[in-house]
Amino acid sequence: MSFSLRYPWLVIVAAIILIISLTAGATKLSFVSDFRVYFSADNPQLLSFEQLEKDFNKQDTLTFLLQPSSSATVLDPRALNEIAQLTQVAWEIPYARRVDSLTNYQRIQSADDNINIDDFYRPEQASAWDISGELEYIRTQPDLLNRLVNKDGDLALIIVSLSLPDGDEKATAELVAYTRKLLAETDLQHLNVQLFGSAIINLALAEAVERDMEALIPASYLLIFAGIFFLTRSLAGTFLALTLTLLSVMATFGALGWAGALGLTTARLTPVVGVVPSMIMIIVIADCLHILATYQHGLRAGMSKVPALAEAVKSNIRPVWITSITTALGLLCLNFSESPPYRDLGNLVAFAALLAAVLSLTLFIAALRVLPQPKIQPGRTLAHPGQWLSGLLLTFWQRVLQPHPRALLLGAVIVSAILAAGVSQLKFNEQWHQYYDESFAVRQALDLQNDKLNGVNFIQYRIAAQDGGSLYRTEPMQQLQQLAEHLETFAEVGFVDSLHQPLLTLNQALHDGDKDYYRIPASDEQVAQAMLLYEMSLPFGMGLNERLTIDQTASRFTVHLFKRTSRELVAFDQALLDWAAEHTPALSIAPGSGLDMVFAQISDRNSISLFQGTLLALVLISAVMMLVLRSVRLGLISLVPNLLPALLAYGIWGYISGHVDLGLSIVACMSLGLVVDDTVHFLAKYRSARARGESTEAAIEYAFSTVGVAMIITSLVLAAGFALLLLSPFSPTWGMGGLMALTVIVALLADLILLPLLLMLLDRD
Repeated sequence: MSFSLRYPWLVIVAAIILIISLTAGATKLSFVSDFRVYFSADNPQLLSFEQLEKDFNKQDTLTFLLQPSSSATVLDPRALNEIAQLTQVAWEIPYARRVDSLTNYQRIQSADDNINIDDFYRPEQASAWDISGELEYIRTQPDLLNRLVNKDGDLALIIVSLSLPDGDEKATAELVAYTRKLLAETDLQHLNVQLFGSAIINLALAEAVERDMEALIPASYLLIFAGIFFLTRSLAGTFLALTLTLLSVMATFGALGWAGALGLTTARLTPVVGVVPSMIMIIVIADCLHILATYQHGLRAGMSKVPALAEAVKSNIRPVWITSITTALGLLCLNFSESPPYRDLGNLVAFAALLAAVLSLTLFIAALRVLPQPKIQPGRTLAHPGQWLSGLLLTFWQRVLQPHPRALLLGAVIVSAILAAGVSQLKFNEQWHQYYDESFAVRQALDLQNDKLNGVNFIQYRIAAQDGGSLYRTEPMQQLQQLAEHLETFAEVGFVDSLHQPLLTLNQALHDGDKDYYRIPASDEQVAQAMLLYEMSLPFGMGLNERLTIDQTASRFTVHLFKRTSRELVAFDQALLDWAAEHTPALSIAPGSGLDMVFAQISDRNSISLFQGTLLALVLISAVMMLVLRSVRLGLISLVPNLLPALLAYGIWGYISGHVDLGLSIVACMSLGLVVDDTVHFLAKYRSARARGESTEAAIEYAFSTVGVAMIITSLVLAAGFALLLLSPFSPTWGMGGLMALTVIVALLADLILLPLLLMLLDRD
């Protein structure tokens, strides 16, 4: 008899002390929502991006999107006065480094042989303001149009450039909270304001995950609780399984905190962890339900509580440990991921799988031991829906599967081939702007900017003179202009931010406004003098350090694009580099950078890495199965129901969506570790019966009668729990929930149909 049955209270107290000790580590965790955490420190695209930021300052921003509320245009003096007011107070936002707006845009004008560079608008100009004339002026300024105001004058921006401290995870929330309070306290009667920028996007990511964890995940737990109770009619067992899930979640996150304190990991939570509770739930519920089903089976066979529990432990101790180990192996293959948060996800849930095995075989058993024996009448049939399912399952086996194994296997192969073909429809595309549905304020803001201004994707380039000299020369500036004008012909380009743009206006102003001089000066000396004049005339905080290195040898060149997929961004970048290599030989252009490009590159690399990890995990899991089952044949047969679900689920997803991003690319690894559970329990019971001398058919029937109902219950309720995540407005949550639910259902069908057919045809005496 197990230790948990002999000394249940001792086991309960020891388990609770262990859980409390682990959970205490959760106080050492911190939450980070910065997109940079999705990339390894040695990621080449991230290194390029960070070098760009070192050269030209970081590009963290907070943006005010401004629409007129009492007039047709933001050029109305009443609206401009409020823009000027917001521009002024925006300098007080925490970590603000620079504020660019329509009102403080540096207008270059010439009059009576004098050059005047001043703010586009000051409140004292209101009485003589010409709205239509100013709109025409805006449309002639490539450095202003579609950067700070659109061509119709009904949308303007205030861009606050930020210098966020490294490692301070609360800084973003602090500055956004300050800004929201500032807007609430500012009397704006002529403007509607929406917030956007990288700070808002990062915070929205955290808020989206928090919303899901507060609503959908508890709802999925409740749904699973109700489903298990309905099918087993065991209130105590159901409550214990749910409690064990919650304790496992707490202990797992606490263990991560302790690991961080010991320097083994960063102990930083990312939005990816939002799926961890659901994955832990799968593992714990599966372990507990198999034990509970065997326990109830013993009671119905006439056994008393303690012998029935002893039989449940004896029958399930090996399958529980096998499933936990194979689950951990599958999830540990996420360490092949290019993205650190997904590596943390795999390690977290792998630890949870082993912890769940310990708790289910100790705390769960001990708790059932001290609770009153369920009122189950021996020999009674159809006592609850679970027994009705058992009868239905045996009927399905006897009347459908057993009489026609070859025909059904052929049909299963054909259906599987058709579904698997859908994988060819999948495209790896990262589209962060599709993460949020229209209920999110950040989605409304990004759609507004994309539809009315310059798009929401951007690519940044480090451009230097090919000979290593100063960019303040005629030829480099002319080729910068040539490159920008070429890109502006593309429909997907919303705005090109280039160093040469103020030089055009300044050169015209230096020649009394003659339009013929709206060009790059003809000599290197004139270029250098004009740019020096421009820099000296700029007010404090509005210099060119965002665009130019201190030694003037390299410039930041930014291309803003309307919504693009990651593949389209990569293709655009390559097309730009190819064109520049042929037409701008005086320029040395580094490959495109920025977070959009870093994300664009990672999906393909991640899928290749995970494929390698999945193959390794598959080999290890198969070896474990062969060793435990003591049969190479059964180990090889188990590969089919273990590998096929992910393949078919992705195939179905290919027909439904055709889109896979970074989050969905890890489902194959996750599911490989999770779907083996039912296969292991089925084959363990089958192998046990065969060892007693039973025929193949009799052994299959024994497996169906002992674990079939538990397989159905766990799969259906867990699929329902994952399917509930489809209600999430956050696409990484609903996408992973939908694909995981699909995988669980396909795995159930594979274990109930394909696995018995393979055993009948391949495991004969």
